[in-house]
Amino acid sequence: MENNKIYFASPWFTPGQEEREERLKAKLRSLGFDVHSPKEEAVCGAISDHETREAIFMGNIWAINECDIVFAVTDGKDMGTIWEAGYAYGYNERQKVAGYEPKKIVYYCETLGDGLFNLMLAQSGDIIITKFEDIDKLPELLDGGEKVAYVGRIQ
Repeated sequence: MENNKIYFASPWFTPGQEEREERLKAKLRSLGFDVHSPKEEAVCGAISDHETREAIFMGNIWAINECDIVFAVTDGKDMGTIWEAGYAYGYNERQKVAGYEPKKIVYYCETLGDGLFNLMLAQSGDIIITKFEDIDKLPELLDGGEKVAYVGRIQ
């Protein structure tokens, strides 16, 4: 697995979200991925100065630009996570025009069940994973290089 650098976008503001994030990062790391978690780099408090906010924002932008894969947890519909995935998609479009290989966007949505998935996410994602045990297939899916289209119901 050559391109294994993951930017891990996820909400982590409740105990359940934090537990899921730690479980997912541990799983991805056990599969050989180099996982960059913004939470592990710097946390911006509710009351912080402009310089701190700018440094964290730009650090996350740099990390997204440098990764091979954006792994975005869509459970909880966190605005920051969705923004990071959208930024990655836009970055990819610029990369394609310039003749470079785009990064993969992987959406993880374990609470989706039979629910509706967002159209914009369904179309922008390269791989959509809805079950924890299916993460084991991620290296093979990435090595295959083909988009694994979302086939469920959308909204």
